[in-house]
Amino acid sequence: MHVTYKMTCKNRPANFVLAWQLMFAAFLIVLSGCQSTRDSRLTENSIGGSNITYGQYYLLISQFNEQQLSDEIHYIKALPVGKTENISRNLVFEQQLKSVIAYALPKSPIHNPFTAKSKLNQLALDSLDSARLTPSDFAFFAMLKKQLNQQIILLNKLTLVKKSRNKIKNDYLQQQIELQQLQQQIIQLKNLETNINEHGR
Repeated sequence: MHVTYKMTCKNRPANFVLAWQLMFAAFLIVLSGCQSTRDSRLTENSIGGSNITYGQYYLLISQFNEQQLSDEIHYIKALPVGKTENISRNLVFEQQLKSVIAYALPKSPIHNPFTAKSKLNQLALDSLDSARLTPSDFAFFAMLKKQLNQQIILLNKLTLVKKSRNKIKNDYLQQQIELQQLQQQIIQLKNLETNINEHGR
């Protein structure tokens, strides 16, 4: 009886390690099952299937948190190339338009209106096959282009204001330095005058 008790105690650490490993493995399985790389609304309603418009896509991802946005941007950059040339061109086109939206979205981690506008200009929406975009998609991108233009104008004005403010600040600092130099020269001249007067007596 005493020997059996000793063996049970001896085996406890091994049992504990085994139980710990099983719990850890179960945790990883649950964790991997809970992680979703994309919002279910996107996987169920693809733009390629014409279930949602690009305007709806913009509104949808604007509700995402930071992690969801990062996942979507990663997905956009990793869109697969189709087996046929036609599918491939459509996927590339969709990827480019989604990329424009990702750069245009204010809370996006890659937000940059200059890049968004540049990418949109490169696509030349007017010359592309209209079958790929619905009228509402054309209207959305026309509105987005105007919005990006306004943002760029405001950002350029802000840059000019900052440059002007920095110039005023630098001019002020330069004037302060010159003022200090003048004050030192005045003090030196007064000291020199005092010395001359003392030697003159």
